[in-house]
Amino acid sequence: MYRHVAGGVRHALPMALTALLLLGLIAVAPLMAVNIQGNIRDGLVATGLEELADQGMWPLALLVGTLVLGAPVVRVSAVIAVLLSLHGGRPPKSPRVIARLFALTETLRPWAMLDVFLLGLLVGYSKLYGFANAEMLTGGLALGGYVLAITVMDQGLDRRALWSAIDHVPAGPSPFPRRWVSCPVCQRVHGHDHEPVPHLCTRCDSRMHKREPDSLQRTTALVATSAILYVPANLLPVMTVVNFGRGDPSTILGGVGELAASGMWPLALLVFIASIAVPLLKLGGLLWFVVTAWRGSAARLRGRTRLYRFIDAIGRWSNVDVFMIAILTALVQFGAVASVRADSGAIAFAAVVILTMLASHVFDPRVMWDRADGGRHD
Repeated sequence: MYRHVAGGVRHALPMALTALLLLGLIAVAPLMAVNIQGNIRDGLVATGLEELADQGMWPLALLVGTLVLGAPVVRVSAVIAVLLSLHGGRPPKSPRVIARLFALTETLRPWAMLDVFLLGLLVGYSKLYGFANAEMLTGGLALGGYVLAITVMDQGLDRRALWSAIDHVPAGPSPFPRRWVSCPVCQRVHGHDHEPVPHLCTRCDSRMHKREPDSLQRTTALVATSAILYVPANLLPVMTVVNFGRGDPSTILGGVGELAASGMWPLALLVFIASIAVPLLKLGGLLWFVVTAWRGSAARLRGRTRLYRFIDAIGRWSNVDVFMIAILTALVQFGAVASVRADSGAIAFAAVVILTMLASHVFDPRVMWDRADGGRHD
């Protein structure tokens, strides 16, 4: 249930500062250069966003910009502010502000997707093989360094120790309360003798509930919408690649087939898992959770809970295709020689990924256990 992490602030802070420096390079340096018959073009992250917006795909451009630049910059900056306030073992001057910042970093953690973007960059690099020469540049190398630095930083963050260092005063109005409720962000346990549950956590000001409000209803709505969008996401083309005047719109499954036909079986399998199998697993799993919870079924409760945790963890990796499209639209714009255009299926697919992530976030797995037990959770 809890594992102590060695190192703490003194290990995580240098990695966070390194990650922020590399983020600056990722934002201003070109990721990759493409050479097609002597025509050379390089692309930044911003170049892909501008190209998507010019093609009328501004929802996709806004989404990619938020997940690739906005969320990582805010999260790393907030982590640095928290770690600097705790550096040297001294208590923070404004514990409530620091607690809110750390709560923000936890909320943004699954939405900061530069690690998924790196995989999309590698897939895009491989798709260029055969009709263009591609070369990784400073931004692409910085992206790899950032993913390594942020991984080491997250491994060094002992969240329980950090929350205790921010504010270790125990919560609860009485020493022996009859009921308890845990903060969903900082896990502080609050005691209370009377209803309703305390609205805000006394440490990080996060909103608290016994269970996620209207969890089943909201999850059902999100899963139903995702299932509807899953059809156009797979039937409509997500991208059109034109090479010397020739090119047909390509669906997600068609892109997998092209990689396999080029002999890139490992990459084709990776894209198939991330873009087809994982979304299908998420939809099927979430539908199973919702139906069995509505029915109050007690069958395989532990298995369902483990599957929920797995689905919640892997859902973000389905954005590989979305990021690959953003990268290729930035790099391959050579007029009649070669060009890449994003198509409407990409928006539908991105919506499926985001909606299923939101569904797993609002779904409270404890509801499955409550309903199997007749709805009691006091």
